Amino acid sequence: MSTDLSTAAAAAKSQPTMKDLVEAQLPAIERQLGGAMNSEAFVRAVLSEIGKSPALMQADPKTLLGGVMLAAQLRLEIGSGLGEFYLTPRKDHGQQICLPIIGYQGFIKLALRSEFVTNVQAFLVRQGDQFSYGANAERGMFYDWTPQDFEEERPWIGVVATARMKSGGTTWVYLTRAQVMKRRPAYWDKGPWKTDEPEMVKKTAVRALAKFLPKSTDLGRALEADEAKVQTLKGLDEVEVTRLDDDPETYVLQEHDPMSRTPEEIAEQEAGR
Repeated sequence: MSTDLSTAAAAAKSQPTMKDLVEAQLPAIERQLGGAMNSEAFVRAVLSEIGKSPALMQADPKTLLGGVMLAAQLRLEIGSGLGEFYLTPRKDHGQQICLPIIGYQGFIKLALRSEFVTNVQAFLVRQGDQFSYGANAERGMFYDWTPQDFEEERPWIGVVATARMKSGGTTWVYLTRAQVMKRRPAYWDKGPWKTDEPEMVKKTAVRALAKFLPKSTDLGRALEADEAKVQTLKGLDEVEVTRLDDDPETYVLQEHDPMSRTPEEIAEQEAGR
């Protein structure tokens, strides 16, 4: 039977705040973390992120608490400055929700939990770099990269993600800028794609690489749940999610951003061009 997590806290207060709802889940969060992280510090980080965003404070409690529980299940740190897990406010058919986004550092951490992988990294290929790739009998699939310099202001034209296996050898993928843009979610210009584009580009490459890696349970779960909405909550611990499929009516809210627009406003502006 599906359970709305807000019901659990409602018994303690007739009108619980989002802080009350999160704190009410501390026992469930502790079970998910399993001692891998300090549960009280985890909750403090959650409340800090919520406090920065009025939109998150107004989100459907089920979606926000589901995102929090997902982070606990994956044992990833929540916080925009850490790059592991983001709680992102969005509008879904007129309703404020929270959409979890797993960051580049989060995917790296999850990939390294596999007993078969020793190292995972990604780098941007920038305009002016010498980059080529191919295959031959001696080297198999290979790439060669010589950066022009390590100046991060030059435009990026592609991204490489690599994984070194414990058994030996390296698995890698290369995505062009066009391939990355095709994978980028709709309304990308709000949220971490706007504030942390290089990290999100590298994350996209690691996601593409992940299908060639032996998957830990956590990595498989992350690939399923990244940028997906909580649909039902079975009990207090099991989170079931559904993908938004870039619904044109779904968009990120960036409070205090004068460029934030509704789909109707976007269509109206486009029609006037």
